[in-house]
Amino acid sequence: MRAFAVALMLALLDTPGHGQPLQINGKFGFLGEYELSATVTPDTVGSKQKFTGPMTVRHVGLCTHNGPNESRSEITVQVTDAKSQINATFAFDGQQCTYKGKVSQEDAGALICSGDSVRVPFRIWFVSSSPFQAVR
Repeated sequence: MRAFAVALMLALLDTPGHGQPLQINGKFGFLGEYELSATVTPDTVGSKQKFTGPMTVRHVGLCTHNGPNESRSEITVQVTDAKSQINATFAFDGQQCTYKGKVSQEDAGALICSGDSVRVPFRIWFVSSSPFQAVR
């Protein structure tokens, strides 16, 4: 899995994938009750790889909750290094949320939203393979 993550980050920094959209999926909540999906496009500034695009968050938990079952926002993801580390920001439930951590479908990091000191388990991963075809 570590080799895949390194290859993934190297592919993100490789120029053949430049300009192609990426599909991002994720899960968050203490019971994984929210799923996110987004299609982001690169917005490279200098040596930093940044992706932005529309995002949809769906409540998929079994318990009821306050608010809509689906909401839309925009997500910004910035690759910080070749060790699968990213910074992600998006609005959710009227708050600005940030994540600084690994790109991983298995390992959860912490999502922090403005006005809330609770660190919510968060996982995010890239789905589309088009930018990564150069790395095998």
